[in-house]
Amino acid sequence: MSKNAAVAESYNLAIDDGFNSYLEEHATSENCEIKVDEEKLIAEIEHKWLNTKLPELENQTPVDYIGTLTTLDSLVEFYIEIASVSDVGVPDILIEKLKEYGKPAADKLFDFVRSWLDSKDPGKVLAISQAVYGIGCLRFEEYKGKLIGLLLECFKDDLISEAVCAAIVEYDVTILEDLIKTFHATRQPEVQEHLFTCIAEISRENQSDEVFYFLKNAFRVVSNLKLAVEVLGDYGDGRAIPLLRGYILKNIKELDKATFNHIRAVIKKLGGEIEDLVY
Repeated sequence: MSKNAAVAESYNLAIDDGFNSYLEEHATSENCEIKVDEEKLIAEIEHKWLNTKLPELENQTPVDYIGTLTTLDSLVEFYIEIASVSDVGVPDILIEKLKEYGKPAADKLFDFVRSWLDSKDPGKVLAISQAVYGIGCLRFEEYKGKLIGLLLECFKDDLISEAVCAAIVEYDVTILEDLIKTFHATRQPEVQEHLFTCIAEISRENQSDEVFYFLKNAFRVVSNLKLAVEVLGDYGDGRAIPLLRGYILKNIKELDKATFNHIRAVIKKLGGEIEDLVY
């Protein structure tokens, strides 16, 4: 086994052991449902792993080993190795190291993604999804369009499309205009759903009339009603209350009870009255 593979496996094992230890520590007969702040826990596990001497590295620590990766090729090779076996992505330190190389790092990751598109080898999907996310974290202007194009090409692959959306969200409000234009241009329902979700997530902390009216109009277009309702609820603008109430009153004869209750719950979440909405 190569050093890259050995270190990657040790990272995956550290994550598994860390989660298992946390669950064992907090599990009791009275506490069957354990709430885990995954982001915080992973950061803690990652920090410990980075600074633990590994026999696979002749008692060198992973952080020291990463420091020996002094070329972009060697860094990307390790990035792909660890992404291939990890269920929680790659350590943040690798993203920060990629940023030191600038746009050539994004180019290298995108070349890896493009080469995969010819075969779409399922064994490489984890690595591809993390390569896509890494591109988003680097936030280079020209990759806005390339990521959106990748979504249009891979929208049927759930893991890849989720990674593309995560990468898109990294661009924050600077990509909103491109996403809205693409939403209006496409007629592919799955693509519209992904774009609708990205736009709402990006704008949640930067709400505006323009985005709200887009979401309001898009609500009538998106084919996945449950998703559309959830997105409006998560966005959190109370102006969606009359829209959702109106939808129930207009379509109550066609709604099944589960969908009715779901919309009703979101109306309540947004602060609206629901007592008069009876199935």
